[in-house]
Amino acid sequence: MLSPAIASADDNIEYYYDFTQSIAEYTKVFAELKLNWQWQPVTMATYRQVIENIEAEKQGNNVPVVLNLCDGDEVNGTPGVSVVKLLEEKDIIHTGADEYFYNITTSKIPMKIAFDEAEVPNAPWKCILDYDTNCNNIFKELGKPLIIKPAVSGGSMGVGIKNIVETRKELYALLKQMFEGYRGWNLTADGIVAEKFITGREFTVLISGSYDNPDGAFIYTPVERVFHASLPEKEKFLSFDRLWEIYEEESAMPGEENFYEYQVPADAELVDAIKKLSWDSYCATKGKGYTRVDIRMDSQTSKLYVLEVNAQCGISEDENYTSIGAILRFEGKSFSQLIIEILNDAFIRFEKKVTQKKKETKTRRKIA
Repeated sequence: MLSPAIASADDNIEYYYDFTQSIAEYTKVFAELKLNWQWQPVTMATYRQVIENIEAEKQGNNVPVVLNLCDGDEVNGTPGVSVVKLLEEKDIIHTGADEYFYNITTSKIPMKIAFDEAEVPNAPWKCILDYDTNCNNIFKELGKPLIIKPAVSGGSMGVGIKNIVETRKELYALLKQMFEGYRGWNLTADGIVAEKFITGREFTVLISGSYDNPDGAFIYTPVERVFHASLPEKEKFLSFDRLWEIYEEESAMPGEENFYEYQVPADAELVDAIKKLSWDSYCATKGKGYTRVDIRMDSQTSKLYVLEVNAQCGISEDENYTSIGAILRFEGKSFSQLIIEILNDAFIRFEKKVTQKKKETKTRRKIA
């Protein structure tokens, strides 16, 4: 297993990349599956040598398979797409996103362009590339309120309740702060996305499998994040402080209650509509491996909008770490069953790749 590692003196960033819980969880999974495994952290400085060592193992009696957890944007030194590219180059069987899916979902800008091109409903948006971008008419163009997000960011980093703005004064003050970075991290490498904040219910969906093998894909039952009743509507979303329980700028819930709870929507037609939008979003981004799709429903119109497709999303059975745990619980599946699905998809994709290479070799021979 390849996991991203980064050296940081910042406690918040160190906490975000602490995999102690994951190691314990995968130890249990692979004991249950009776598979030999190794946890291997990689950095931008070490990933190439590590992967070359894995490639060398192909000369032995065992076939190496990489369960790739690397999800970094590489802007701030966390390994990501470079790992995927090298695994593909070395023809090593690996789970998760391919290079295309990884790239198109790392930044919200190409992802939202893909949604628009495929006519997948998503919130009206605008790209802000620098502080000098003219935003004078942005509220007329997109509506109010707006949510302002880093184009490249994971785990809600750089997003808080202050990111909901309704005036130009609020907007420009926030942009100034965002372009300055977060604790030394560059959160504006690909610009900033401003989009209409969809007031209403929020859902999340897990998909395992790949868009070009729909018969082998599985769309899990959507779950709804029901935010704490004390919160105003403009604070009912995943802000970094509350999601990771840091509470530097935002308050905890009264009585130490949960920020949100999970439930399955009772309306069967709504469940089907959420599943369809999730799959359409996955196909629009040519999803491979697995993903988590986040969706909101406008409280006024009941229209569904996709927020984003998350390649290399965090996966865990523990609901304190990811929503995947709640999804598995409501689906009646174990984490081990999900890992089997993810591994099977990796084998299917690798077999397709081998078959395609054989066809190309035969074609070249015929031409010669």
